[in-house]
Amino acid sequence: MVDIAAKKAEGKGKGYEKWATLHNLKQMAATMSVYEESGFSSPEELEAALAAASTELHETTGKLKAVESTLREKKDLQKQLLAYIKTKPARDGLRAQKTEKARKAYREQHESEFIISESAARYFKAQGISKLPASKALQAEIEQLTREKNTLYNEYREKKASVRELQTVKGNQGR
Repeated sequence: MVDIAAKKAEGKGKGYEKWATLHNLKQMAATMSVYEESGFSSPEELEAALAAASTELHETTGKLKAVESTLREKKDLQKQLLAYIKTKPARDGLRAQKTEKARKAYREQHESEFIISESAARYFKAQGISKLPASKALQAEIEQLTREKNTLYNEYREKKASVRELQTVKGNQGR
């Protein structure tokens, strides 16, 4: 839009005034055309729709991050649980040893398994886990969280596209 009064004060003549008036009308018509094509009747309505879409996008992003974080924690737990389960034969073998000398020799022989087992036990203790979850139940929970994450991610993509479209409409005002 051209400020006709300011241009007249700069010394522009009647011809410029006529051109500027026509130019401003074309700009307003183009803006209204964009609004009508997008289903809006005013700039305020567009701003409100853009603000609402942005808010929804941020809420979905927050939910997505929370689910991804929970999923990551569950996968870490599953990894530690599987490592702990795999070392059970070594732990059972140590209990089966009768003498202290035999236990020491057995522990040295299976040192890597005991390091893995102790690392997993420290992880469980740090997480406050006193009773280990069932492997199948944990796997089912991970699968459910993965489905939820995928659903939220699809919703996130749709909302992001909607925000982009509204920003494009806003950017096309007056063009």
